[in-house]
Amino acid sequence: MVGVVVGQMAMAGTAYAQENRFQLSAQLVETYDSNILRLGDLRTDSPTDNVSMSPRVAVDFERRFGRQRAYATGYAGYNFNSRFRFLNREDLALNSGLDLRFGPRCRITPTLSVLRAQSDLEDLGQVVTNAATIQDYNITASCPRPAGFYPTVGAGYYRVDNSEIRRERDQSIVDARFGIAYARPSIGDFELFGQIARIQRARRDPTPAGLLQDETDVRTVALRFSRDVGTRFETALQVGYTNVNPRMVDVPSFSGLTYQGSLTYQPTPPINLTLGFGRQVSGRGNLGTSYYVSDNVELRSSVKLSARTSASAGVQLSRRDFAGEDRVFQFGPRGRDRQLDASASIGYRLARPINLDLSTRYRQRDAENDFYDYNSLAATLTAAMSF
Repeated sequence: MVGVVVGQMAMAGTAYAQENRFQLSAQLVETYDSNILRLGDLRTDSPTDNVSMSPRVAVDFERRFGRQRAYATGYAGYNFNSRFRFLNREDLALNSGLDLRFGPRCRITPTLSVLRAQSDLEDLGQVVTNAATIQDYNITASCPRPAGFYPTVGAGYYRVDNSEIRRERDQSIVDARFGIAYARPSIGDFELFGQIARIQRARRDPTPAGLLQDETDVRTVALRFSRDVGTRFETALQVGYTNVNPRMVDVPSFSGLTYQGSLTYQPTPPINLTLGFGRQVSGRGNLGTSYYVSDNVELRSSVKLSARTSASAGVQLSRRDFAGEDRVFQFGPRGRDRQLDASASIGYRLARPINLDLSTRYRQRDAENDFYDYNSLAATLTAAMSF
């Protein structure tokens, strides 16, 4: 979601100067991962730890043109690995967008995200090199009113392109969303919307009538409610019904309740606590499935310890049910898995142009097929110098 910062009219000149920026930085990212191959005891007894180093050039751009806004953040680098050099790969990322205002209330927000990097070996199911390019385009439009009804529309296009060895994993997702929103300051904001999506994968299976492409249609009708209580509480809850209709005859369909929610509490300005939960249907990622149903709950926190130091931490529990898994999983499909993700980070501004960030992450995966169980501990140190 595109954020907008609005200053008071009396300070418009100062706010404008602060919001426009163009910053380049040189970064060095070093990561230790205890299990970069994502292998468990059933798959190997050899060392799986690795240290990687990635020099990068990063950009942070934001510009206002009257009421309009453009922004872009990203980096370009190369990842060098100490033990498993076959994973050496370019590492590129870009997030950009526009916030366009029309008339007194209407806005259009197109966004673009691009990522190119080595796939996480958990997703691939095998220890193989694979460069994945992920593109994500979205556009939303609405004319919010302080009180009353107004329409909302949106559309998106998501695409994954893989190396030749995993070309069958290529996929694209097209979706569209139409809704009617209602705002009432004393209660909150409501939105009733319908969303349709088509997941299309490069995989083709032979049938008596010929090759059949893996396509899945997803339809959702949902009601969303959100409300801010002063400056301390932010709440959002979405409840809907989702129907999934795969084209492949051996892929099960799905119909049922889907939902997601979050509660954010800010007891004092430097502290932020967020509780989130949800049950969603998705086809995104490089997981080798027609689609999957995920249930998750997470708790995140962040705190500004001083003018130079900030910290954050989070824990997430999730369960995924995979449908239509690729036959590349030679030792049987995963079926279902459970994951525990715990993370923590601290950032320190050493001097005006220099920033240091230290983060850690622990991940444990328990799959229905024990062959895919694993756990890993990673620590990342990032040093950045701005110009």
